[in-house]
Amino acid sequence: MKRALLLLTGLLFAQSVLAAPVLRIATDGTFPPYSTVNPDGSLAGFDVDIANALCAEMKVTCELRQYDFDGMIAGLKARKFDMIVASMAITEERLRQIAFSDKYQGGYSRFMGPRETTLSGEPAAMVGKRIGVQLGSIQENYAKDVYGKAGAEVRTYGSAEQAWLDLMAGRLDAIVVEIGVGMEFKKREGAAGFDFFGPRMNDPAYFGTGSGIAVRKQDARLLGEVNKALGTLLANGTYKQINDKYFDYDQYE
Repeated sequence: MKRALLLLTGLLFAQSVLAAPVLRIATDGTFPPYSTVNPDGSLAGFDVDIANALCAEMKVTCELRQYDFDGMIAGLKARKFDMIVASMAITEERLRQIAFSDKYQGGYSRFMGPRETTLSGEPAAMVGKRIGVQLGSIQENYAKDVYGKAGAEVRTYGSAEQAWLDLMAGRLDAIVVEIGVGMEFKKREGAAGFDFFGPRMNDPAYFGTGSGIAVRKQDARLLGEVNKALGTLLANGTYKQINDKYFDYDQYE
């Protein structure tokens, strides 16, 4: 009886989330081109457009909030918001805490460093080198396990942007970034002297099986509606329209 009551309570709460006047969505805001903050304080980027398109398809009113990436999972579990749309990779570690939608983007990571670098990007070649990563990211976990343990100095930053600025200032030898973020950085003023190097980083043990939209485990109805809406966006061309606004390749792959 007690178990049945708990299950019923969870179901009613999941339904109430979707029926709420406003669905609260967290995104990063410091992860171009996926999410940035405009001068007027509004949010923009690939993740923001995907979130808004999902809300339109689900016919719900949404409120997007900027939130530090490193604290998003804890914030979601604490009910500070209802969904995360922040290019968050679907990993086994995260699946133990929260639920994910179907994949809505793929991608991989690489090193970025001075264009004239002779570094191969292999662990032995990075011994003693200073590598910048975003705190709480899959890039941080990968860099610390693969390169830090081999003798590199892995430095964490509040955002990929901060790591990029230190790279440009010569305080880092390389950064590890998602390919779309790195391509955005290459468009910046003063970026001509920097480029990608080393192997693709896409080990599923660290980088998961793509990025998904995160919800609390008990919000099964919301998750079902998100997956249904995502399928529609992929089928009717909306996803491609958003993709082509930010990338010259298929971000879903």
